[in-house]
Amino acid sequence: MRFLALLVEINGNFVKKGKESMGYIESNSADRLKIPTPVTQDRLKDLFNQRSWTWFVDNEGDLGGRWNGYTFYFLLTGTKQEILHILGGWGNPINPDRLPEARAFIADWHRKHLWPKVCSTLNDQGVVNIRVENTVDWESGATDEQLYQQIDCALGTGMQFFEALNEELSL
Repeated sequence: MRFLALLVEINGNFVKKGKESMGYIESNSADRLKIPTPVTQDRLKDLFNQRSWTWFVDNEGDLGGRWNGYTFYFLLTGTKQEILHILGGWGNPINPDRLPEARAFIADWHRKHLWPKVCSTLNDQGVVNIRVENTVDWESGATDEQLYQQIDCALGTGMQFFEALNEELSL
């Protein structure tokens, strides 16, 4: 089936594509479509500053911050540093004997929630680590609004999980 024209609404702006044009933004649109730009650590710092968030860069050069007592890192990975991987750490020590209970809670969480991705590990020193993750490939760039949406999702759902785990394990 052929379409002569396709009208797509993006945040109240319209992009028209069809036989007569490869694509353009309607010039009478009150709000211009914000062009996605590459994601960089400096750009993330600027976004954090716009929200007056406290952030740090650790000795390995990773950008991080603390929200409600939980540490989150914002890592750019991929061959072009185009993948924003947000990683949060729970930070509460639990007895390794309770790892099966924690893993059962994580499995139940995954059945009921889309985000965050949660994983647990037991390291060589017998310490249980529980992490939340949210990863998006921004190969084509992202607008500030798109980045805020990912960050808000990662922080919000990550903290929601940590609080639920605290309650489940009575910590």
